[in-house]
Amino acid sequence: MREAIVVEGLRKSFGANVVHDGVSFTVYDGEIFVVIGPSGTGKSVLLKQIAGLIRPDSGRIYVYGMDVLNLKGEELIKFRETLTYVFQNGALFDSLPVWYNVAFYLIEKKGVKEEDAKEKAKYYLSLLGLSGTEDLYPSELSGGMRKRVAVARALCMNPKCILFDEPTSGLDPVMTAILDRLILKLKREFGKTCVVVSHDMTSTFRIADRVAVLWNGRIVEVGTPEEIKRSENPVVRQFISGEPEGPITAMVEL
Repeated sequence: MREAIVVEGLRKSFGANVVHDGVSFTVYDGEIFVVIGPSGTGKSVLLKQIAGLIRPDSGRIYVYGMDVLNLKGEELIKFRETLTYVFQNGALFDSLPVWYNVAFYLIEKKGVKEEDAKEKAKYYLSLLGLSGTEDLYPSELSGGMRKRVAVARALCMNPKCILFDEPTSGLDPVMTAILDRLILKLKREFGKTCVVVSHDMTSTFRIADRVAVLWNGRIVEVGTPEEIKRSENPVVRQFISGEPEGPITAMVEL
């Protein structure tokens, strides 16, 4: 299988707080790779380092063979077109209509005419069940709709890989299932590689090809959903079961 993302020995600290202490894993082309772990373990920080938004203290990150930490010029442009990031809150521009949010990259970076860009935006919005929203503003949309607009924006850039930061956070079970189905569609129909950060175990087991468990600065286990469910690792078992007692909470005063 072709390697899409390779993370090697990643280390990151904020002051005295060690977030990552040798994180390593590989994501393969066309798979849905879900990173789970307790709150505060640096899952979002990990995604931002892969996206080049935060620089690690040490380690290496490769995205389709590109050395993320040493990108310049044309390589950096290629990287930005290869991988895109869907933020937890959508990160839409409140002052711009939905269609312009979706087509922002085409207009501002690629010089596409607005009328052509709007048609592209309408197409991707329709794929996500958002026809008729193009002239609305983000404030007029529900949380789930805003997240789908953010995905439409990502698709409009036509990347090979999409990073999702807690895509189902704050959503009800029905909307969570809709977002899960959308991520599966991105893989099956569009061939996208998806890396998802989540703490939702139902969602994780529904969409993942493989799951990585992040704990205490390291990836402690990687496996298929079934392998993770059968894990004998006490950290993994406590996290997926939600039990209040175990190594994760051993140092927490309740």
